[in-house]
Amino acid sequence: IFCSYVQWVPGSDVVVAQNRGNLCIWYSIDSPESITMFPIKGDIVDLERADGKTDVIVTEGVNTVTYTLDEGLIEFGTAIDDGDYDRATAFLETLEMSPETDSMWKTLSKLALEARQLHIAEKCFAALGDISTVRFLHQTNQIADKVSNEMGGDGTAFYQVQARVAMLDKKFKLAEMHFMEQNAIDEAIEMYQELHMWDDCIAVAEAKGHPELDSLRRTYYQWLTETGQDEKAGEVKENDGDFQGAITLYLKAGLPAKAARLAISRPEIANNSDTVSRIAASLIKGEFYERAGDLYEKIRNHQRALECYCKGGAFRKAVELARLTFPAEVVKLEEAWGDYLVQQKQMDTAINHFIEAGCSLKAIEAAIAARQWKKAVHILELQEDPSAAKYYMKIAQHYASMQDYKVREQEQN
Repeated sequence: IFCSYVQWVPGSDVVVAQNRGNLCIWYSIDSPESITMFPIKGDIVDLERADGKTDVIVTEGVNTVTYTLDEGLIEFGTAIDDGDYDRATAFLETLEMSPETDSMWKTLSKLALEARQLHIAEKCFAALGDISTVRFLHQTNQIADKVSNEMGGDGTAFYQVQARVAMLDKKFKLAEMHFMEQNAIDEAIEMYQELHMWDDCIAVAEAKGHPELDSLRRTYYQWLTETGQDEKAGEVKENDGDFQGAITLYLKAGLPAKAARLAISRPEIANNSDTVSRIAASLIKGEFYERAGDLYEKIRNHQRALECYCKGGAFRKAVELARLTFPAEVVKLEEAWGDYLVQQKQMDTAINHFIEAGCSLKAIEAAIAARQWKKAVHILELQEDPSAAKYYMKIAQHYASMQDYKVREQEQN
């Protein structure tokens, strides 16, 4: 915005621009947020580079002012373009830390890792103050150097080094692949253990039939319980076939619906009345009434199932259950269903449930509230109850407002 001048510095990746009254310099174009700015009073007219020096020429009225760029920073960009990371490091080591040099160290660290120049990467992270990465890279370099000295060749091609570089880039599956290609199963397991990536750890152990598989599972479960991960611990128990233990953990984690799902799917749990009662009580406490109803229906406690369905507004399930087990309750449930729908402002849907329940007056009121005038008239015509007469006036007033006087006269007669 308001950029009156922009130019690359020849032979580098440095950009010079003018934004209103500022000279703007990007010494590292890969980090556009890192910008060096100088206030200027005139306009940039030229950029000169000669004899290892780069000048920006600015006219300020009748005078010409020269701004000299930081050649060390420019040389860094040139060295990067040339792939000469040793020279880039040497330049950066001569500079004071600043936002510009910080972004350059980051750029160099990324490129050095990609090029497997790990000693340079270690220097970069040291300059950035990332002590844990420095320590990790130092150990990695020791492995690479030892391999180079003892076996010759490029130590960075050794599987442990490649795996560690992949870990540094958070490519853990790639690191696992490097380990598995050398049948270094214990090393893959140890990596996942240190990262607390237990699912991957167990998967590797299972795939290779590792003798410590059961011990690893116990350690995983212990870690989950110590860190308060009751849901995950429950899933481990469930996968191991300990369904009672899983349900206890799900309830502890405040997940009664998950416990109910497991109970419903396992006959041996569904037949345990104490367990079912615990789960149902937890569901009701959490207001999961429909799920509690499902659970009670599964164990054939139809009365409690019906109560829970009604409390949770699951009237379709309540009516279906009542038709099979309590036929005399169906009419009452249809009325309750209609009342529930009225509360939910679903007047249209409530009408038929009131008709099924034989509650004609409620059906008429719902039809009028839903502005289903013809349906209201049809229900009214079937009534012998004199108290229904008052609804004719309401319907007539509607048609009057619609100026449908012919129908109005019929209603009043």
